[in-house]
Amino acid sequence: RLKALAVAAAAAAALAFGAVPADAAPYWQTVNTGSSNWFCTAYKHHSVSDHVNWKVCEVTNASNDAQVVVIVQNAASTAISIGGSVKSSYGSSGTCFTSTLNPGFTRGCYGQTVRYSSDGWWIQGTLTVNGVTDIWTS
Repeated sequence: RLKALAVAAAAAAALAFGAVPADAAPYWQTVNTGSSNWFCTAYKHHSVSDHVNWKVCEVTNASNDAQVVVIVQNAASTAISIGGSVKSSYGSSGTCFTSTLNPGFTRGCYGQTVRYSSDGWWIQGTLTVNGVTDIWTS
């Protein structure tokens, strides 16, 4: 009973302090990079189309945890097939299932949340669009 109470209290504290990360892969998810704890590269075009844009990001929290994200934006007039993965030098990684991304939508593939380390920092994103894979290391 005491253990259950402690687990419930920890979960409530995590919710109260915003320490709950976005779910990690394998599903593409909506993204909102507008808060100050998102650090992203600029969008660049995928080699398949100038209308498919993508970038890699890192999301941090006050507890010194972080997760990496590869984000894709479909500005084309037709649906595309996407698949992707993301990994970092400090162990956050994830691979997302192949999925359809309709025109006008943006989705992210999230790595798991891990303790952040800035030693030798890098992020690598892989995005496959309609069978063509691009890799981006930041």
